[in-house]
Amino acid sequence: MDILALLSGIAAVVVPVFLIAALGFSWSRAKLPYDSAFITTFAINVSTPSLVFSSLSRLTLAGDQMLTMALASVGCIVVAAALAAPMLLAFRLPLRVYLPALSFPNAGNLGLPVCLFAFGDAGLGLAVLFFAVFAVAQFTIGPAMAAGRMELGKTLRTPVIYAVVLALLLQATGVRQPQWVANTTLLLGNCAVPLMLFSLGVALAGLRMHGIVRAVALSVLRLVLGFGAGLAVVWALDLKGMMRGVVVLQSSMPVAVFNYLWALRYGNAPEEVAGMVLGSTVLAFLGLPLLLLAVL
Repeated sequence: MDILALLSGIAAVVVPVFLIAALGFSWSRAKLPYDSAFITTFAINVSTPSLVFSSLSRLTLAGDQMLTMALASVGCIVVAAALAAPMLLAFRLPLRVYLPALSFPNAGNLGLPVCLFAFGDAGLGLAVLFFAVFAVAQFTIGPAMAAGRMELGKTLRTPVIYAVVLALLLQATGVRQPQWVANTTLLLGNCAVPLMLFSLGVALAGLRMHGIVRAVALSVLRLVLGFGAGLAVVWALDLKGMMRGVVVLQSSMPVAVFNYLWALRYGNAPEEVAGMVLGSTVLAFLGLPLLLLAVL
């Protein structure tokens, strides 16, 4: 019965991902109107910053916990990227296309609900902080990887950075935001995940057969690298209990949907990145029971 409950909980998290992506896939196949530029711009500039601000402003964590989770988040990115880069170079695969996808896991719309299911509200608070650091990195380092250069002007205009700073200021000062602000950012933040997943499904409709094998192989690599990076970081920081579990879970998540958005914006084989997102998510779903057993 416990196993059935575990599988049911995992399905409740992952199955909606496939259903929304399938809707986008069907939408594209039916040749219905779809404005990818609008979806990308809205997600980057409005819905995701709102999600980060809304989540962070409601956190209740001690200062040392926040610092530890921030260091763990950065560590997972660095370790995964350091392991992935030489492998990609060895197989002559372009770093601009594949390195962001192998470095940044889906710590938001998959990692957060999985951590909530595994550890409850306390685990969700840790997972949100981990995700916030990832979001900042993904909106600064991610575009730099995808573009092949650091564009400081665009980085400073990234809304998610200011969302994080403002939320942390509210946390530090104890100032309460007006309820209408909280409600507005919560509603806008709730738009982020379904819009990204719908857009992902549209991209998958254009996935070519010759890219599927490579996408699956790189999907496996993403999950292995993420799990290994998570274990290395919790060992280096000597993390125990819930913190250890949250870091390993978040680091082991599949390819983040936003990697597809950057690939789309910079013309870096978005169909193949979309295949990695889908492939790694399917594999993560199949492996989640074992992963949860390893951290609980």
